[in-house]
Amino acid sequence: MDKNYSVLMVGCGAISFVWFTAFAKRTDCHIAGVVDINRGMAEERAAQYGLKCPVFDDFDTALAEVKPDIVVDLTFPFCHHDITVKSLKAGAHVFGEKPMCLDRAEAQDMVKTAEETGLVYNVHQNRRSMKGTRALRKAITEGRLGKIWMTCCEIYVNSDLSSIRNTLPYPMLQDQAVHSFDSCRFILGADAETVYAHSYNPPGSKYNGDGSGACIFEMSDGSTLVFNAVMDTDYLNTPWHSQFRVIGEKGAAVWDGKEDTLPLAQLRQPDGSIKEEYLQPGDDWNGMLFHECGVEEMMSDLKAGRVYHGCGKDNYKSIAMTFSAIDSIKAGGKVKVW
Repeated sequence: MDKNYSVLMVGCGAISFVWFTAFAKRTDCHIAGVVDINRGMAEERAAQYGLKCPVFDDFDTALAEVKPDIVVDLTFPFCHHDITVKSLKAGAHVFGEKPMCLDRAEAQDMVKTAEETGLVYNVHQNRRSMKGTRALRKAITEGRLGKIWMTCCEIYVNSDLSSIRNTLPYPMLQDQAVHSFDSCRFILGADAETVYAHSYNPPGSKYNGDGSGACIFEMSDGSTLVFNAVMDTDYLNTPWHSQFRVIGEKGAAVWDGKEDTLPLAQLRQPDGSIKEEYLQPGDDWNGMLFHECGVEEMMSDLKAGRVYHGCGKDNYKSIAMTFSAIDSIKAGGKVKVW
């Protein structure tokens, strides 16, 4: 008989709905406990999903009593290290929200603890589960654009002072950029090696910290990644998923970052002409979006003993781009990404 995994849900804020929805419909696991420091929120979430499991306002107590197979960490980033490390040492796999954390040493310790315990630590980056992202990745993997030499990723959105954004010195980098950095790594199949970054806060910004900035990364495939972000503009906005332009020796592709659109490519043909077409995702994508896709892939890989493409070790390479970009800002020059 196949194992039915017990799941402890930790954190019942706004992001928790999509996770509860994804887990509640599964038959290979069950929610065995719900935790939030605000017990009323935990009780509300349990009632919304018809759960009969215990509810807690203390994580340590919940971990000890439930003894879950999987801990789902939906708390604020500054809590992720403590919850992840404790869970792994207690024998539970961890599926976590992004960003991994706000400190390089903590991130490295989380990855190290997963390796030492032999347990799974995954970080879900929901932009990997979009048809535009998957279509760009497929085209680049197949070499349809030729050798890539430049990627431009841009985000122009109005202010959002919810969550912890306005308590951070670099909200553009510390809260948002890891989404776009991870998408670019996933699309290109390459990692960042160096970065030059500049951050600023434009006139009239509602942010206390630097809500805007730009980064130039040198990637391991020899290409250049340019990231530009303005998180406090009301004009000609992009989706929060960013918009993309990828240029290679044989063609280029653009994608507006919307959930229901595909990248448009112009590809050089053998006769020298240029053909325009919409790129399509491959068969390696289950067609699900965002967290439903992530939970399906994470559970499938866990049961099969495979490494999830967004495991903590891989995701560290995305959050390291944030840490190193901040190092660059402070140093006033180009630095290594590590």
